[in-house]
Amino acid sequence: MKRPLSAAVALIALIASACTQHTSFVKADSAALGRVVVYRNGIAYYERKASVDSDKLTLKVPADKVDDFLKSLTVSDAKTGLPLPVSFPAPGQQSADNQVEMTIQLPDKTHREIVLTYVTEAPAWKPSYRVMVSDAGKVDLQGWAVVDNTSGEDWNAVKVGVGSSSALSFRFDLHSIRLVHRETLQSQDSFAKAPPLGGSLLRTMEDESVLAQLDDIEIPREAGHPDVVAETMAQAKAPRDVAMRRELAKAERRSVSAIGSMDAAMSGQGFARVGPGAPAAAVPQYKMAGQNAAGGEEQRLRTLADSLKAKKSNIVIEGYANGGEADANDKALDRANLLRNQLIEHGVAPAQLQAVARGVVAGQKAGVRLVEQKNTDAQKTPDDNGAPVGESHFESGTPMTVLKGTSAMVSVVQGAANGEVVYLYDAEGTHGDAKYAFRSVRFVNPTTSTLETGPVTVYGSGRFIGEGLTDPIPPGATAVVPFALDRQVVVDRDGSTGDRISRLVKLSRGVLTAEVLHQKTTKLKVTNRLGTATSVLIRHNVARGWNITKSPKVVEKFGDSHLFGMEIGPHESKTIEIEESTPLTRTVDLRTPVGLDLVKVWLDSAKDAPDAVKGLKQVLQLHADMARATETIDSLRERADEYRNRMDELHGQLFSLKLVKTAGPLMTHLQQKMKEMSDKVSAGTLAIVAEQEKLLMSKVKFHDALAELTMEKAAIASAK
Repeated sequence: MKRPLSAAVALIALIASACTQHTSFVKADSAALGRVVVYRNGIAYYERKASVDSDKLTLKVPADKVDDFLKSLTVSDAKTGLPLPVSFPAPGQQSADNQVEMTIQLPDKTHREIVLTYVTEAPAWKPSYRVMVSDAGKVDLQGWAVVDNTSGEDWNAVKVGVGSSSALSFRFDLHSIRLVHRETLQSQDSFAKAPPLGGSLLRTMEDESVLAQLDDIEIPREAGHPDVVAETMAQAKAPRDVAMRRELAKAERRSVSAIGSMDAAMSGQGFARVGPGAPAAAVPQYKMAGQNAAGGEEQRLRTLADSLKAKKSNIVIEGYANGGEADANDKALDRANLLRNQLIEHGVAPAQLQAVARGVVAGQKAGVRLVEQKNTDAQKTPDDNGAPVGESHFESGTPMTVLKGTSAMVSVVQGAANGEVVYLYDAEGTHGDAKYAFRSVRFVNPTTSTLETGPVTVYGSGRFIGEGLTDPIPPGATAVVPFALDRQVVVDRDGSTGDRISRLVKLSRGVLTAEVLHQKTTKLKVTNRLGTATSVLIRHNVARGWNITKSPKVVEKFGDSHLFGMEIGPHESKTIEIEESTPLTRTVDLRTPVGLDLVKVWLDSAKDAPDAVKGLKQVLQLHADMARATETIDSLRERADEYRNRMDELHGQLFSLKLVKTAGPLMTHLQQKMKEMSDKVSAGTLAIVAEQEKLLMSKVKFHDALAELTMEKAAIASAK
């Protein structure tokens, strides 16, 4: 922590000094302080002028300030601008009052005006603002800088300024004597040569930090993933699992998009994960999609995502495969992408995560490792949004006096600025609110300097109406400062996610690997309870790796923060959407509804890979035929069930009429109806069998088309 200046500190306290006959006294008032500029980085700039009639000028500097003095001092002739030399005693030669005498040597005793400037430690100044809300479109803006004079001397009739910049400031030892160690050389005598030291040739992992490691059975599988399909089919074929096969058969009859007996399992939303107890080298046992969405794996994934967001460093997700596994590199990359996709769903910035395939590595089981990148100079954290560092400089128009040990307020801004009262909805800020918009003042910085972070007091109609805190405001930029929460603008928030194929990567026997645009949509319903129209601004932060694809008008953008604007009438409600997207890599089985839905959307706008387009359209047509056959079968079964119910009713009625002697004509009529119902049931059964044959043929063609639908990466690339 930097220390405040002591009473001895006016870094150059020019005082009268006893000199030889060639050196006259220099009075303090002949080296008057004319200008002080205090900065936000803990330093102050001083400027003095001295009138000298001798050939020397002696000054005293506190010993603990000599380094700053030597680092920043400029001494020049005011008329010629030429620099003047300075001499000072070696360390340890300071006077009894712990000050070091420094002598400025002048060419002769001619009268001269000398200008001295230097930089020294000083308390940082503090900004404070007032905004007076007046007519629409204008506000009165005042800015003040609180400056503390701890220099140990009065600032009499001094121009006081304040500023901030990206300039660096540091301590550096220039006063101490520095000796350089030199090597002692020997004559070239012969000596026995010693062997080099032995050591391990293994590379250490000092630059690598493993944050987490998941086995294959712990990686969540997304709905539609081929591993989930394979496991579901295996379970459906197991003789012991009769109940599951019955449920799958029922689901097939109910779902118009069902394809085979696995679709009921595949239609769930959420994660599918590997079940416990599966052998590492065998086909893993996966839980069906949607079964663990509220379980422990979901909580573990959320905890892992939260820890990565807190680190804010770049993470490499390494995928591994088992020895002997087919397509080992593809499987390894798929495992890494599976985890990356789920972490992004839980809020980790896409640019923070990189998925790579390590393939088969000795001693490493199938799974993933999360490795934190270190010692990367180009690494950029999520908080580093690249926003420019502002600079500011304000100075009092007239000289002012600030006595030592006191503080003063220096005016930095005064006048009208473009601005108005608006409402700001900020659900993502540290002190934001997810339900209500804040009443805020919006204004444009009218200066050519950055307005530093400081408190803002807001007045309206001659009274206090609130206060807030502003971020740095660059020149000409718009600031929105919340100052009250009156609950007059209510916001209902909703969101959804979805995927859309943007590029095919690989297509093999019905398994599609594609780059998809993962989209998340935020819907906001804004309601104005006021009896007057108002402007509402919506602040939305865009994480690294996400891109805005749809939104209202952008009012202001600063770093990762966007301001969207809307006008809303009295007692009116409006709904807006903010859509973002990021590329992900997904692998899906085209036999599942998830895979088919992705393909349908892509085919609507597909312009590349014509062979793949043709094959996929054929698959979709066969699927449509299967869906129509399934609908027809369901309809026929429902009608047959109605006929059977009617037959049951007629059977009961005929049994009752056997006891009535006069029921002959009625019984004959009911028996005729019974025969008609029986004929309809028989005809319906034959129709169901015929449709089942069509469905079976369509299924065979569908699975055959999937088996033939193969296109490798190179073929897809050449088709573009």
